[in-house]
Amino acid sequence: MKPRARRMAVAAVLILVAATALMIRADIPAQELEAKYKHPASKYKSIAGANLHYREEGKGTPIVLLHGTAASLNTWDGWASELSKSHRVLRLDLPGFGLTGRNATDTYTIEYYADLLLHFLDSLGIEQAHIAGSSLGGQIAYDFAADHPERVQKLILVSPTGVTNANDKRISMPFLLAQTPLLKHSLRYITPRFIVEKSLREVYGDDSKLTEQAISLSHDMLLRQGNRDAFIARLNTIDSDNLHKLAQVQAPTLILWGEADAWVPAANAIRFQQSIKGAQLIMYPGAGHIPMEELPQETVRDALQFLRYELAGLE
Repeated sequence: MKPRARRMAVAAVLILVAATALMIRADIPAQELEAKYKHPASKYKSIAGANLHYREEGKGTPIVLLHGTAASLNTWDGWASELSKSHRVLRLDLPGFGLTGRNATDTYTIEYYADLLLHFLDSLGIEQAHIAGSSLGGQIAYDFAADHPERVQKLILVSPTGVTNANDKRISMPFLLAQTPLLKHSLRYITPRFIVEKSLREVYGDDSKLTEQAISLSHDMLLRQGNRDAFIARLNTIDSDNLHKLAQVQAPTLILWGEADAWVPAANAIRFQQSIKGAQLIMYPGAGHIPMEELPQETVRDALQFLRYELAGLE
């Protein structure tokens, strides 16, 4: 190699090393984040090998809110403020995410989460509750409702996962990296803020509604000690096919879906509606994968109307 070419190659390597170093982010200690995001409604329970963080707000019929992959209980902020006026709202940071962090066994299957939900309700003495879940949380919710029909009063599914399409190439960069054998371990260190921002813009139909505060919170939660390892473990978990359980759901069910969902195709909504007996479906034009965050007022209004209608029907 000629001297000039050698110098250029060395310079290129140094630039690559420097660029990589600039994208490395250290873990944030759990105690630091707990102090930063301290909330009067926050509580902790030791359940299923995890120090489960949850918030409890309001009084009335209990409703449990379950978030999706790489999210946290904060995704339900717009709902919790309204629901807590008439319900006992319990929203969880699922193990592997948020302030709960990594669990003791690095097990993050649907079965694990559904079992955790059962133990959570038992620990609070709740015999029956409404369950609402978004994305991964929706898949956990319908799995739980099918296996424990006596524990679920009403079910709300927001763009639930569970239907896979091998030809669907829509996948976010962090998800792709986490599932790539030679690259997945880089996510433990290289997770700059712009990657989180890009992923969040993908789940909004109108990304002008995405705030800097939401981006910073999501980035902080990803950097919480242990969460990146848990994220990689979850993304490499192969869940048992539980779509057959949709037909076993007995609870009155409402399905909410953004028509511009870039992560889980809106066409899947019809399959869920047809598979769950009597399920109601509401589509939101222009909304993305997390309509309860993008359109909080409209979606919580529809959720409350569904809950009140069903309650009135029981009187």
